[in-house]
Amino acid sequence: MSQTMSQTQAIGNRGVATRASCRCHAARPGDRAAGQVVWVYAITCDLDPGQLLGLTGVGGEPVRTVTETGLSAVVGSVDAAAFGETSLPGLLADPASIEMVGRAHHDVVARIASGGSVVPLRLATIYRDDLTVRALLAERYAELTFLLQSFEGTEEWGVKVHMESWPDSPGDDPYAVSSSSSGPDGLPVRQPRWQQAEACADKIDRALNGIAIATRRHPAPYPQFDDIEGWLVLNSVYLLDTERAAEFGGLVQRLTEEHAGLRADVTGPWPPYSFVDRHEV
Repeated sequence: MSQTMSQTQAIGNRGVATRASCRCHAARPGDRAAGQVVWVYAITCDLDPGQLLGLTGVGGEPVRTVTETGLSAVVGSVDAAAFGETSLPGLLADPASIEMVGRAHHDVVARIASGGSVVPLRLATIYRDDLTVRALLAERYAELTFLLQSFEGTEEWGVKVHMESWPDSPGDDPYAVSSSSSGPDGLPVRQPRWQQAEACADKIDRALNGIAIATRRHPAPYPQFDDIEGWLVLNSVYLLDTERAAEFGGLVQRLTEEHAGLRADVTGPWPPYSFVDRHEV
């Protein structure tokens, strides 16, 4: 099993950068600091101000808080010309730029999450000014408070299970004989290897669900026989109690090793990016 523990290494393929979407609330003429917009990183409460010392955001700006009703939005004021409504689509269309911005966004969220519960916001969530952010905190107080309580003492882990790619050797049989089922004639049923791998992935997923608080499973693409990385048969994220992370990793390794030809990639721990309510924030 290949296991990845770093948060930044996987940003490009499963972190916030892959879920980029522009939540734009553009500045109006006459707004204070009309040349800037407010980039919102996360919502938290009981934030230690020392966590923000020296912390900068996507535009190199100092990160600060906007507070209302006991909740704090961790934000930065960024140049509207670079990060505003008209500029973000182009910025987020460039892979190099989105990786750079995604890493910077994640670094802020991860710093805040290291000190307690956090509701991470999507990449490119921007508002016109602090007043608009305060209105958000007031309007969504009950929902945000519930999420913060739900995420207390938790972390997100991602699991991708691949099956080795189609055999190149002419002598290799691309079909495996299943010993657990037979046809009407009593002979063993021969199934494609990828179908058996998917059944194994389902078994792994059910076992991991047993120790997770919540899970999100993404559909696996139809197998491409020329995929040198192997066939992706499981792509899921799991919300765990922090103290069960070691148990979780051990379970992934044990279950994967029980099935020849499977390889698991584990990423985490992450803030709970995948489990934030998808209502407009």
